[in-house]
Amino acid sequence: MSKEAVAKVRLEVVPSADLLTQLPAAFDTTESVSVTCLPHHGPARTVQTSVNLARLGYHTVPHLAARSITGEAELNSLLLQLQEAGVSELFLVDGDRRTPAGPYSWSGELLEAVNAYSPDFSIGIAGYPEGHPHLSQEHLSSLLMKAPLASSMVTQMCFSAEAISRYLRKIRKSGIQIPVWVGVPGPVSVGKLVSLGARLGVGRSLKLAHGTGMAGAIWRRGDFLSYDSGRLIREVHQELAGDPLFAGFHVYTFNDLGRLPGLLDDLRALQRTSTLAPGSTFIPLFPAKI
Repeated sequence: MSKEAVAKVRLEVVPSADLLTQLPAAFDTTESVSVTCLPHHGPARTVQTSVNLARLGYHTVPHLAARSITGEAELNSLLLQLQEAGVSELFLVDGDRRTPAGPYSWSGELLEAVNAYSPDFSIGIAGYPEGHPHLSQEHLSSLLMKAPLASSMVTQMCFSAEAISRYLRKIRKSGIQIPVWVGVPGPVSVGKLVSLGARLGVGRSLKLAHGTGMAGAIWRRGDFLSYDSGRLIREVHQELAGDPLFAGFHVYTFNDLGRLPGLLDDLRALQRTSTLAPGSTFIPLFPAKI
């Protein structure tokens, strides 16, 4: 089974009640969708939503949170459901649950368990260009332990193209060579971003009135009602086009799907007008649309 990611842009969504009707109106069913696993939802809801999206035709990438899985029996049941639905890619995280529900306290343990169940799953792991409030520098070294069993990485939402580029150089220097999906926000209200900032690990950016973090991005636009990531995406693409580790964009939608078409149109326009330095390789963001 191929370990290669099948799309150059994927959307991250929350398994809400209206997702199955709202998402196809904003995003083609041949595309790639990543489904979160929140502590109050649990892994069963994530898996069921992923199965339903796979039946619609989406390449679905369910999140499995280590600290929310009660044990091997539940894990095997979840993986079997996904296999039967044709889901071949997973994204493994520690999870925000304070007390583990079972034997898996971090994503490395879960990664080994999934690989033991079936090596056919492509497995994504998390990267943090600006750090994470619950991870020390010592814990970040776990990336080197997980990378040999992983097929890709997804970075946490970041508002600085420079920080993302620096992070890719750092992990490449450490010997990590897996494709990296760069996490960027979709069109969303600034209020929602601020409320989620600390939990998402961008708290330091929130405190900066200048610079390249989240606050700097908002101040440059002078727009305190909503954040449009179009400029950030263009800056990231300029920094990383041709980088062998750059897999594409992972867009955090917060299920604000009504405003997605504009962002997707911008990405397609970027594809059409992109110019690269001699010798670089253009990475297409979307398949051609008629």
